[in-house]
Amino acid sequence: MGNVQCTIIIVIMLDLQNFPITVELSSLAGSDVSAILEEAKSLYADAFNIPDGILGRLTIDPIVLAARVREETNIPTIAHLTCRDSTKLGLAQKLLGAANLKVDGILALSGDAGKKNVFEVRASGLVELISELNSRKFEGQEIKSPTNLQIAVAVNPNEGVLENQIEYLKEKTAAGAQFAQTQPVFDFATAEKFFDAVKEAGIKIPILFGIMPLKSLKVAEYFNEKVHGITIPDEVIERLRADCPSTDSVGSPQVSSGQAGADIAIELLEKLKDRLDGVHIMPLGKVESANRIYEFLKK
Repeated sequence: MGNVQCTIIIVIMLDLQNFPITVELSSLAGSDVSAILEEAKSLYADAFNIPDGILGRLTIDPIVLAARVREETNIPTIAHLTCRDSTKLGLAQKLLGAANLKVDGILALSGDAGKKNVFEVRASGLVELISELNSRKFEGQEIKSPTNLQIAVAVNPNEGVLENQIEYLKEKTAAGAQFAQTQPVFDFATAEKFFDAVKEAGIKIPILFGIMPLKSLKVAEYFNEKVHGITIPDEVIERLRADCPSTDSVGSPQVSSGQAGADIAIELLEKLKDRLDGVHIMPLGKVESANRIYEFLKK
């Protein structure tokens, strides 16, 4: 890791050839995107990620939003696309639209299950579909014009799912994935184990390491209790608790300044810097924390 050269990353990040940093924008359940556009304009990023129906919830179409963000900021966008809600034909139609709207890349995801699910293909099948459309084909037949979409995939390095995730990443790489972005990691040991497993598996695509500056103790506890596959260590919980010294009328810690979450993220990145190809920041709307991490990584 850390020395992987990949023209795809360079394409997505315009002329940047050193340590790409992507930032995930907030999701939106509505049609007015002005707040998201303002958020994007206030963030430092080499590319923006646009989420798609996180936890099966309603959000604006990520491809449409990615196109608007690209138009307003002139910063490349990576739209998340899940297999949950569409047939293979429906996904192909979305991908043709993404190409027409000048979206730069797609993060191919199976997607969190909702009340009703399609899942005609999973993430690896979506990667194959994008590769096929990029080659000017659909189901073996030539189409009038190809797409030119960069293909990203997700991987979860956290304890309890790592072995299966490495095998699935190999499958998605074989299908045509060009780079990966990880779920957030909060401790050095988990990150080291992941990078060692990637190396042992012979996976060569660049991996953007996921980092989330936790903005409060409440958010951290929610992730630990409700989000499968993400583990926040006790020492991180305690540091966030110390950042919330006051309590409300029922004894619950108040929302923190967010300083501790950014500190923890930067300390982890400092330890891992030599093993990283790039970083994917998930700031949960905390612009100041995201920009602080970006500036640290670029100094």
